[in-house]
Amino acid sequence: MKRKIGILLLSLAMVFSLVIVGCAPKAAPPAAPPAEEKPAPPAEEKPAPAAPEEETFEWVAQAIWPAGFTSYKDSEEVLRRINVASGGRLKITLQPSGAIVPAYEILDAVHAGAVDAMVSGISSEFGKFPTAMFFDKYPAGPSAWEEYVWLYKAGGMELWQELYDMNKINVHVVGPMGASSAESFGWFPEVIDSLRDFKGLKFRTQGIWGDVLTELGCSVVTMPGGEVYEAAQRGVIDAFEYSTPSVEWSAGFHELRPVCMEPGMHAPMSLFDFKVNKDRWNELPADLKQIAEIGAQAGAVYMLASADYDDLAGFENMVDYGVEFALLPEEVQLEIVRVSNEIWDEMAKKDPFFAKVLKSQREFLSKYRALMGYKQPDPALMEWPQK
Repeated sequence: MKRKIGILLLSLAMVFSLVIVGCAPKAAPPAAPPAEEKPAPPAEEKPAPAAPEEETFEWVAQAIWPAGFTSYKDSEEVLRRINVASGGRLKITLQPSGAIVPAYEILDAVHAGAVDAMVSGISSEFGKFPTAMFFDKYPAGPSAWEEYVWLYKAGGMELWQELYDMNKINVHVVGPMGASSAESFGWFPEVIDSLRDFKGLKFRTQGIWGDVLTELGCSVVTMPGGEVYEAAQRGVIDAFEYSTPSVEWSAGFHELRPVCMEPGMHAPMSLFDFKVNKDRWNELPADLKQIAEIGAQAGAVYMLASADYDDLAGFENMVDYGVEFALLPEEVQLEIVRVSNEIWDEMAKKDPFFAKVLKSQREFLSKYRALMGYKQPDPALMEWPQK
């Protein structure tokens, strides 16, 4: 009996389990994996806009010197360096004296825009603007380095530009691009022993030095440097001054007169300037203006060093050739200083701007020379023994 009851219970349990299973909800089929998203096709790339082509500027400049002169070759080198520094965006081509306009007409040509720029000595402009003498050589004036300090730091550059602006000359002064130390005083048939020796001499020069020589009794003749050799050879002039030993050697002046007098009281330095038509200058972007300015400043140092170094060889060549070098007597030098300063003072009375610039330079030189005379050793006291 018990066995029957057990079987009955087991059967009921199995039936109950089947009922429960049958009533349970069916399991959901496994979810299908999500469809793989296809990447969007890449957008069509547009070419980058082309960089605007950089504008280039081409200038033609004329120098005051013939092509064979050392100053011309050095000027070419300085302008070449400016061209390179600009990455080819500023291209300046230099032409020799007379290639486009006559030597003494360069400023007018640049003013009018017939020539873009000029490399010159402002002494050729003394006839137009007497005040120009303070920006180049003049008797008993500053040395090259004294001039640089005055121009760059003591207001000289501003006065230089003011000179052209007040005279309505359409020119921008970039600045000095070179210089030399003192020029040779001059070439003579005989040694100058006294002031009497100046009387009646037909002397080639230019600028304000001509006024001083006239006071000393000379008959002054003005002509471009390219005409000096022939004029001396033909006897049109008795004596002449031009430049430094290296330039004068390259020009062959040692063949013309046997005596070269020193020191160069009339031109303690000679400045070479770089000026540009103002409209051409204003077309330049700021970076090219600065490249031109810095290039000119570097050229000022380079050409001064080059001129002084070349003068060593030029002087030695002339000594070997047989040129007689002689020093002006001290009384002659002092008379040149006295006469010069009297002339400057008279000019200042008639020209307020001349007076303004004279005052600026005199005050600067007085202080600067006092300092240098105090702290700078005298080269004559430090001469090395000859071996």
